[in-house]
Amino acid sequence: MPDTFYSRVSNFLSDPRDRFIAVGETADEVLQKMNEYLTSEAAVARYGVINPEELENNIRTCIFKKGTKNIHNRAPDTRYYHEPPPHD
Repeated sequence: MPDTFYSRVSNFLSDPRDRFIAVGETADEVLQKMNEYLTSEAAVARYGVINPEELENNIRTCIFKKGTKNIHNRAPDTRYYHEPPPHD
């Protein structure tokens, strides 16, 4: 099964209302789809004119491979993993 890469506009433009997700088999394909979206009428109406070439490094940083998200990446809760205080 080929790898699947994805990127959300909300990851690098800090707009949680925008639900666009670019999906592709390579990171370059995702970058191309993201560039097409950022120059589309819908994106221009929402954000104004954006030059995707200026955001290329930000977009590449926000491209992730499906299935590689860290789960359980928080430190243990100390309320449950510590020794009780000694009794006097």
